[in-house]
Amino acid sequence: MKIASYDILVIGGGPAGLMAARKTAQRGVKTLLVEKEKQFGLKVCGEATSAATLAEAELSPSESFICSREINRVLVYAPQQEKNVEISAGSIGYSGGFILNKMAFLEEMGRSALREGTEIWMAAVANQLVRQNGLFRCTIGTDRGAQLVEAKVVIGCDGMNSIVARRFFNPKDYRRISCVQYKMANCHLADQTRLEIFIGNNVAPGGYVWIFPKGEGLTNVGIGTQGAPARKRLDKFIETHPQRFQEAQVLSMGAAPVPIGGQIEELVQDGLMLCGDAAGQVIPLTGAGIHPSIAAGRIAGQVAAEALLEGNISREKLSAYPEQFNKTWSKRIIGSLKAQQLIVKLSDQELNQLADIFTGQDIVDLANGFNLTRVGIKLLKYPAFAAKIARTLL
Repeated sequence: MKIASYDILVIGGGPAGLMAARKTAQRGVKTLLVEKEKQFGLKVCGEATSAATLAEAELSPSESFICSREINRVLVYAPQQEKNVEISAGSIGYSGGFILNKMAFLEEMGRSALREGTEIWMAAVANQLVRQNGLFRCTIGTDRGAQLVEAKVVIGCDGMNSIVARRFFNPKDYRRISCVQYKMANCHLADQTRLEIFIGNNVAPGGYVWIFPKGEGLTNVGIGTQGAPARKRLDKFIETHPQRFQEAQVLSMGAAPVPIGGQIEELVQDGLMLCGDAAGQVIPLTGAGIHPSIAAGRIAGQVAAEALLEGNISREKLSAYPEQFNKTWSKRIIGSLKAQQLIVKLSDQELNQLADIFTGQDIVDLANGFNLTRVGIKLLKYPAFAAKIARTLL
């Protein structure tokens, strides 16, 4: 079998992989990206993102991949749904966000990678990966038959079932949450510029339900939940909210697991790197992964290209990637994981009480692992939460 040789093989065409491939090719390094699906962005996703995420991807907001008007508010409902907390972008010092057409967004990232010189194979499945004589050989299943690829560096951005992670790493604590999402038409929403999130053990144990308007009468309605049949829970939620969904119709459905156990311990070896879901680079309490994945891909691609150009692809050299990534993201992921592990232990009654205590800023800080000490100090004033939550956050 003829061998196709590259400097870098990127496995997986999600946000992390597309950004990594763009950055390696940008430095003139011969790069191949393989994506197992026939098109980008098929994995279920609420598609909400921030202006900061687009800046990380080095893309300007465009009608070609943004569905909604600017999103300025999020309403978080307690189990007793008369209780809710509003998060206003302006009040917490953030610019507004958007709902993406994720497929179109990743296609634009793909075009950016192609312009820099990346070669992309779609419907290309990495079936076998071995190290031989200091190089990596990967058998790729394609519609043209099996192709053998040789590369000096492999960047695994291939999700929770990553062949790179399974073959060369030992990802512990790969906890996951089951997610199901419907794209629906004719939902009756009071505000098309507001996201809605519902929590509670009778709604989505260990997770939440989301209603994200996409504009033009379309809405993403999804659930992430632990230890419960996700689709049945989502169907029950829709059935019990007829004011929103009585005339709605499901146009499509997607399902996927999302890692919520935090970043795995080891991200690099000699000639090997892991990014995105494969590395557990997801904010645990929210399941948000687009922004950290793009950030990881950008850094990993830059580090890998520099290492190749210097002729040193050792673990020590590639460790510059986790060192740089962790400066911004590690604390956030760890903090959100700590908050998530506490919140899932609360009863619905306790969650209702928190709705009376928390501001939008408190929820943002907990969800994203920001300033947990401030939230902990606030909760010390409330005996019901002082020992159970507050001291753990301090």
